[in-house]
Amino acid sequence: MHVLRKQATYDKRGNVAFWEVFVQDPTTGKYPEDIDPLKATTIAVDVLVELGAYRVGEGKVVFVNVPAIFLEASMFDLLSPEYVGIELVENKNITTQTYNAIELLLKRGFKFCIDDFGFERIDYLPLLSKTHFVKIDLKNSPYDLDELKEVIAIVKGLKKSVIAKNIETEEDYKRAKEYGFDYFQGFYLSPPTLVKDARTISYLKGTLLKLYKALAEGDMKRIASVLERDVGAAYKLLKFANSALFPRIKKISSLDEAVAYLGFDNLIKFAIVLALSEMFAKGDERKYWERALYRACLAEKLSELYSPNLKPKAHTAGLFSLSQEIFGQRPENLALELGLDKDIVEAFEKKPNELSFILSLVELLEDAQNPEVLEKVARILKTSPDRVKSAIESAKKESAAITQEFA
Repeated sequence: MHVLRKQATYDKRGNVAFWEVFVQDPTTGKYPEDIDPLKATTIAVDVLVELGAYRVGEGKVVFVNVPAIFLEASMFDLLSPEYVGIELVENKNITTQTYNAIELLLKRGFKFCIDDFGFERIDYLPLLSKTHFVKIDLKNSPYDLDELKEVIAIVKGLKKSVIAKNIETEEDYKRAKEYGFDYFQGFYLSPPTLVKDARTISYLKGTLLKLYKALAEGDMKRIASVLERDVGAAYKLLKFANSALFPRIKKISSLDEAVAYLGFDNLIKFAIVLALSEMFAKGDERKYWERALYRACLAEKLSELYSPNLKPKAHTAGLFSLSQEIFGQRPENLALELGLDKDIVEAFEKKPNELSFILSLVELLEDAQNPEVLEKVARILKTSPDRVKSAIESAKKESAAITQEFA
């Protein structure tokens, strides 16, 4: 598990000027060893889209760490340059494509900061003309005092603001002010604070391919159909549709509604962010996906026998019924967060309604399919055991076929 934290950067008067967000291992408090920089960037972008950059930054600009070689203008399509900046890190092997991406983002109004700046680092120099801020590590600077002051003077002469990072003591802070820094960041001023548990939400690889095909064909109905077969992708779309990026009076409570509301252009942006994350379900995680899909199919089949008008809600309830295992959230909490239908929320809260009844039958039939159980369920549904058995077999075949198709 990873967490997203933010740390304030202060101006000379001691006011918060902007923020930096970054991924950490919650145990060590350091950058996670098991995650590559692109995935860390994607996690940060996902959370900013979900929560809203304005909210995360409390009205100030939020800088996201981005390795320049992975910089894609499309990654930031869902973020506003008014509240989001880009901090370039690990700036090696910069290509023409990278420069083109930076130019596009500059035209859109994004501000840039270079991390760990130094004139001796050749890879930084071509980027200097395009940036608004440079950041220098006060504790690990390669310069002596006179050289550092000279570097700061040169950078400021180029109309760039200079940030001192790694300020750990009052003495560090006084020195940074003395040297002529414009902005200040470090534990002495404020430690990083938690933004969100950045649990990675995975999905099936085939979902992305089928989503691309449906988008290419402009088939909105097919888009919803693809997403409702994958609990991870369904979760991400509902979070995206209900994010601060799209202000509305009421929450969107179904995938069909989300697809219709977002429209084609925003769905393409969603697919791009999904592709950049490449968080495909594997191992035990995938088993939960398959089980959630089976539950969704079985809930749908049982609702056909009991109350056909419940089918769409039954499918959604079944799909998210394992959210504790998949997302680490209780189903009722997740349903509230996603804005799912009130009937689904109440079913997850074990309140008596038709959906909670269907879910209880799903749980009963999922593992135990002996004749006595089938007969009992058939009596409750006022149908025959053979029809109940047929619903189970049909749900198994359908979910297995979908899983194979989306693998």
